Amino acid sequence: MNMNKVLQKLRSCQLQSPDRMLTMYLNTDSRDPDQQGGEWKIALKNGLTRINEYLEASSEDEHSRFNKIKDRIDQYIQELGKNMPRSLVIFASIDSQIWHCFQLQIPVETSFYWEERAMVSQLEKIYDAYPSIGVILTQQNEVKILDTSLGEINDIEHYLFDLESETWRKRDDQKKVQVTTGGAEKTPQKDIFKEREKDIQKRLYKSLGSKLDKKAADRKWKKIIIAGDKKTAEFIKSSMNKSIDEMIQKNLLNEKESKVAEELLLKE
Repeated sequence: MNMNKVLQKLRSCQLQSPDRMLTMYLNTDSRDPDQQGGEWKIALKNGLTRINEYLEASSEDEHSRFNKIKDRIDQYIQELGKNMPRSLVIFASIDSQIWHCFQLQIPVETSFYWEERAMVSQLEKIYDAYPSIGVILTQQNEVKILDTSLGEINDIEHYLFDLESETWRKRDDQKKVQVTTGGAEKTPQKDIFKEREKDIQKRLYKSLGSKLDKKAADRKWKKIIIAGDKKTAEFIKSSMNKSIDEMIQKNLLNEKESKVAEELLLKE
């Protein structure tokens, strides 16, 4: 998801009656002291009921469209079940076929709008605080690239350094390759192999740096974070033209992406 494009699209929406946009910000944060009893369910029911009652008395056409959106929201929340995020943000319109739903780990102020345009100001403030960020996780000859925005993971690319083919191979397409170098005794052949490996490594990290620069430009990353072993992180940093905002010496490559996001992006 390219948040810049989504926000631009939402800002430009100007609907004509009877088409209308439902904007919903719903705080579902179970860690909030005011949400311990599932109060968000009451807030959701009350917010949608108020709009429903207003439309029942004012516009049959808009009321019909609103009910379709309400049914979709009910189904969506039911499918989430116990996997509720800390907040939900939804923009929905029937005629314009708009449905943008954001599951955020960032609390929002609960509010409901039924207007000819999307009410994006609260989402814009969140995006200013949690913009598009590129997170690069490293571990020896392995790299994972996370494209994030709003503190959430949008896309993941996982690569392995393949010495045999002298390429970066996507992790899901990678067959484990073992290189046998014999015993522990040092030999001239081993020295030659190590030098060759270093040369290939430098060349491949340079190509990876170009790929990361392009991705940073395409995804409009406002910030780049590298986490992993110092040596590999320095390799990547030196191979990129884009500046690195933060380098963290911690191996997070094999952690769940949700944990990585919480640790690196949602610092409180």
